Amino acid sequence: MRWETPFVFLALVLAPLTSTAESPGYPDWQALRHVEVIDIVTADADGDVRTTPVWFVLVDGEPYLRTSASRWLENLRREPDHRLVIEDQEYAARAEVVEGDALLARIDAASREKYGWQERFIHVFRMRTPDLLRLSPAN
Repeated sequence: MRWETPFVFLALVLAPLTSTAESPGYPDWQALRHVEVIDIVTADADGDVRTTPVWFVLVDGEPYLRTSASRWLENLRREPDHRLVIEDQEYAARAEVVEGDALLARIDAASREKYGWQERFIHVFRMRTPDLLRLSPAN
């Protein structure tokens, strides 16, 4: 047996464990536009992991979320980089709080189109203007 044979074997065994080829990177939002709920994974101030199912919509091809005074929003304000889980795939992403009445109107319209009666129902109970978050690739 040649001296390098054990190293070649070891490299073949470890390659699947260290390969990033299986990591899907940042989501292809157009391909996922039909998905209704995604999970956003953040960390609370004490370090506890928080997984929150959320709705998303696309406006001009970019993904947006809405929330109002949520713990996960506090987490994203503290640390905008987070993970998303979509259809059993995990992605690294970044959230940016954005503002604008015109943007909110477009997000609300996209949400009414995507979620139908569910969106209309929860919209009735909106107590305040929601915070808007635009998702992008993690830094």
